[in-house]
Amino acid sequence: MKLRKIFIISVLLFGTACSSKKELIIIPREDTIKALQAVGDSRFTMNIPEGWIIETMGEFQNFGLRAYDPENPNRSIFYYGTMSPWMKSEGAKDFWAWYAATGYPNSKIYADAPVLYDASVEGLYTSFNVFTEFAQTYGIQHEFPDFSSFEVLEQFQTSTEMVNYALDESTLRLRLDDNGYPIDAMVTATIVDAMAYPVNGIDAGYYTAYRISGIMAPADDFMHHEARLTESLASFQYSEAYIEEGVRLIEWGTDQAKKLQQTLNQTAQIINDAWSYRNKVNDAANAKFISYIRGKAYLQDPKTGQTYEGDPAVIEDYLKDPTRFTKSDLIEIKDTDPAFGQPISGVIKP
Repeated sequence: MKLRKIFIISVLLFGTACSSKKELIIIPREDTIKALQAVGDSRFTMNIPEGWIIETMGEFQNFGLRAYDPENPNRSIFYYGTMSPWMKSEGAKDFWAWYAATGYPNSKIYADAPVLYDASVEGLYTSFNVFTEFAQTYGIQHEFPDFSSFEVLEQFQTSTEMVNYALDESTLRLRLDDNGYPIDAMVTATIVDAMAYPVNGIDAGYYTAYRISGIMAPADDFMHHEARLTESLASFQYSEAYIEEGVRLIEWGTDQAKKLQQTLNQTAQIINDAWSYRNKVNDAANAKFISYIRGKAYLQDPKTGQTYEGDPAVIEDYLKDPTRFTKSDLIEIKDTDPAFGQPISGVIKP
C-alpha cells in the first residue's frame, strides 16, 4: 500500500509539472502573395497573384507590362519587349538636334533620347528612370517600376539566343531602398548595338535594350515568393488572333511571336536559376539587416530546419529556460549562421 501511495504521488507531481509548462504558440507564416489566377484580354493571357493589378503598354514587339500588389506596389513583376533608342553620346544627341533643326523628319526623337553611358545591363537600370521619363514625354502613359536608388548585390552572366549580338546579357540581384526599407529584385535584359552611324568623328547610332524583365518584393518577403513570381512571368502567352493581327498589320512573323513567348519563358528560367545560384552569405547578411529594421529575433528547429520569428523579448524569455515551454528544443539563430537567411516558417506569439 505504501508503495502504491508513493507511485500515485509521483504521478501527480509529474502531471503537475507537465501541466505547468507554458505553451509556445507558433502561428504559421501567412503568404503575402496569393495563388496565381488567369488574367488577360484579346491580346494575351497570363497568370498573376490573386488581387494584383496588371497594366500594359505598347503593341507587338514593343509590348510591355507590369503587374503589382496594390497594397504594396514593391511586390511586382515587369516585362518590356524593347527600350529604344538609347543614344551613344551627347555628341550623337547634338548631331540629331542639328538634323532636327534642318527639318529632317523623325530626328527629334534621337535628339531627345537619353544617353546610355554604360552599355551594360547595370548601366540600363542605372538610367532606367531617365528613359521612362523620356517615354512619358512621348505619350507613353504607364507606371514603370522605380529604380532611382539601388545597389548591385550580385551579377550573373546569362545568355539567350541573342547572345551573339549582345553587348551584355546578364542578370542582377539588386537591393533597392524605399524610404529606408529594403526591397529585393532580380532583373535582366539584353543590350544590343542596334545601329552604327559614323558622322563627323562620332557614332550617331543608338543602342536597344530587349527583354527588360524582373521581379521585386520587400527583402523580408522576396525569398518566400521568388518561385511564384517567376512562374507568373513565364506564364505569358499571346493569343493566336493577336499573332495573326501582327502578321497582317506589320508583317510580324508567327515565328517572331513564338520566339517572344519562348524568350519570356526563358527569361523567367534565367531569373530563377540565378536566384538558385545566389550567394547564401548575402542572404544571412540581408536577414540581419532586415531583422534590425523589423526589430525581430529568430529561433530554429534543429530537427526540421524550420525557422521562426518573434519579438526579441519573447525569444530572450524562451532562451532563459526552454524546458519551461511545451516545445523546448528550439535554438537561437546567430547572426553569422547561414540559417539566418532562410525563409520564415512561422511567428512566435507572446
